[in-house]
Amino acid sequence: MTDIYFPMLLGHLVGDYLLQNNWMALNKGKASLLGYSSCTTHCVIYAAAVCAVMDVLRLDWFIFVAAGHFLLDKYSVGDWWLKVIGGRSPSVFVSTPAEGNSMTYLQAGFTAVVYAVADNTMHLLIMFFGWRMLWA
Repeated sequence: MTDIYFPMLLGHLVGDYLLQNNWMALNKGKASLLGYSSCTTHCVIYAAAVCAVMDVLRLDWFIFVAAGHFLLDKYSVGDWWLKVIGGRSPSVFVSTPAEGNSMTYLQAGFTAVVYAVADNTMHLLIMFFGWRMLWA
């Protein structure tokens, strides 16, 4: 049973990083038809990658993975969470250096890493608990 979690992680990495292109990444958060179509495309590809690497070809699991990923990505839940806890959120980049944003490159890089870790953790938690609820 626990041997499913490494393929789950690997499928996440493949779907979220190796198979997501710039069009998906830059447009999925937009409140428009373009935003919804790019996010949906990304989530379908992502869920296919997760299911393929996990070797779990079940429609209910595919839909669960795609829907959970859609909610987190479309609504930037990782960014919202970091705001709630007072963490380092990418939303601090609301101004350019010329407008008075005094963030250094080191701070910006650290903020990006914190956001990526929070976002990835949420994706993995949803799949982990979803798998346990549905099949454990």
